[in-house]
Amino acid sequence: MDPFLLALAAKMMVTVVIVVLASVLVEKTGPFIGAMIATLPISAGPSYVFLAWDHGPDFIASSALMTLHVNAATGLFAATYALLAQRLNLAGSLSAALFAWAGAVFVFARIERDLFSGILVNVVVYTTAILLTRAMRRSPPVRSPRRRWWEVPARAAGVMTLVAVVVLAGNALGPTAAGIAAPFPIVMSSLVVILHSSIGGRAASSTLAHTLPGMVGFGIAVLVLQTSVLAVGNAVALSAALAICLAWNGALVAISARRARRAAAA
Repeated sequence: MDPFLLALAAKMMVTVVIVVLASVLVEKTGPFIGAMIATLPISAGPSYVFLAWDHGPDFIASSALMTLHVNAATGLFAATYALLAQRLNLAGSLSAALFAWAGAVFVFARIERDLFSGILVNVVVYTTAILLTRAMRRSPPVRSPRRRWWEVPARAAGVMTLVAVVVLAGNALGPTAAGIAAPFPIVMSSLVVILHSSIGGRAASSTLAHTLPGMVGFGIAVLVLQTSVLAVGNAVALSAALAICLAWNGALVAISARRARRAAAA
């Protein structure tokens, strides 16, 4: 068998194990902790590791610049779904969110991209989205989700498809395509399908609204990756980006726990 196909199959299997395990944990922890897990780079991270195995720092830097812009599109995806899910059904709210993501990516792929534009679009999108969805973050799920037999295989198939697209796009189409495919919101989309159908739009909306602060940390990590990879190499830059994601989400969890203790004491 072709060594490239064997390597691709291995990459797909490793990633699907990571993502499926993380999504199962999301179902058991509620909207905030679930969102913190979902916004860790459990899909984009392995995709970038696999790209780094096959390409040098120049390719990773170019891909990361595209991903920085696409991260703003992911914020638009989460905010669109969170705002619509309380009024529309799953198909309507998810379709609108994906359309918003695709439209933003279409624009970003055709503009002259640089670090300033990437930072600016993230600041504007996430500031606006976090303010607009503030009420949704105070709406907890009313009951625990019930997992159906098809959900884990469906998540596995979606993640495996994403990894295949990222690797093949990186080899065939270049860094821009890989930078778009790597941060595609496959984890959020999977959670939306599962949570909306099992616990309702209001609870799923709360979960997606909680992802927005976490995605800010992912954007910072991508920025660090893009600006450091040429100087320190793929391995160090990717490790630093992962450490930032973990530290950011850990800090958000600590802040939330402190607020909870103060509220209980009051």
